[in-house]
Amino acid sequence: MVQNLASGLAKRHEVTLVTSAFDGAEGKCTENDVVVHRVPAVHATERMGIPYPIPLGAALTSALEDLARVDLLHAHGALYPTSIHAARISRRRRVPFVVTEHVGFVKYTNPMVNAVEAVAWSAIGDRIVTSCNALTTYNSRVQEWLGKRYPAREIRFIGNGVDTTTFRPRTPAERAALRRSFGLPDDRPLMLFAARDSEKKNLRCVLEFTRDDYHLVVCGAARGLSADHLTDLGVVPYARMSGLFGCVDGMVHASTGEGFPLAVQEALASGVPIALLWDPGYAAWLDRSVVAAGDSIAQLEGAVRSLASDAALRCQLSRAGRCWTEQKWSWDATVEAYEALYADIMHPQRMSA
Repeated sequence: MVQNLASGLAKRHEVTLVTSAFDGAEGKCTENDVVVHRVPAVHATERMGIPYPIPLGAALTSALEDLARVDLLHAHGALYPTSIHAARISRRRRVPFVVTEHVGFVKYTNPMVNAVEAVAWSAIGDRIVTSCNALTTYNSRVQEWLGKRYPAREIRFIGNGVDTTTFRPRTPAERAALRRSFGLPDDRPLMLFAARDSEKKNLRCVLEFTRDDYHLVVCGAARGLSADHLTDLGVVPYARMSGLFGCVDGMVHASTGEGFPLAVQEALASGVPIALLWDPGYAAWLDRSVVAAGDSIAQLEGAVRSLASDAALRCQLSRAGRCWTEQKWSWDATVEAYEALYADIMHPQRMSA
């Protein structure tokens, strides 16, 4: 999401992106006219499925020096160290500060993790949210949660777009070639699970589904899974994801506590029918009829089996998903909405208020 937004903004603005290095990718470079700092970081909690990178070292100093020259700061997620640094720069330099909150409070099965998260929201999140000039989200459930916690704040809903040129349906010949390139079987329907390694992604539940009618393809992390009717592709580069979407027959998305998953949007744009664990917060950005929705893990398993066994249903949802993306989702519209927000908070009267 950040990559697409930054690239769109860079068409008309100078954009600097500071993020944490991961999986060997680090350093400063320019990508799509965006200056990108990938700062080495400690990822101690990643093994528990909780992403909380702590950037450190000289590269962080260099990145913060670049941020000290910007006219506006935009942070993603209120709890992270990069957002803390942005808030400090904003206060010190009196630079407008925008926060996009992706998930709000995520409930884990471990009560200790929930307790730590509650403390983090009180100690960090509250200070970040109350100090920013504008607060946005792209999930109506998160918007409602933020509204209850911060009743005095205006919370703008700005949905994400999707690249309908890169992510598109493929011809039968293209699908066959792409399957071979990924080493995937062609004797049964392929259902894709694409997500990083986190408890809230519910992969453990999906792995327990009966796979008599389909082959499950998993990607998003180095898990090393091995089982019948299962292929684990590990970490697939983002540049290859359009090809992977283009060769599967369906997707299962079982996550809880999400904003609105960009992977779901990209799959729909690719004509991939989706079995989706429904979150009421999705309703502002997606009609439930466009996907095979389930309100529980048990219902989701039924939706997956229906997609795997019913080619007509897959075809119907494939057309509906592609039509929805073309009519409703646009990165140009998302970028323009953020530009309008930036202009609003940079207006002298708004800033003085």
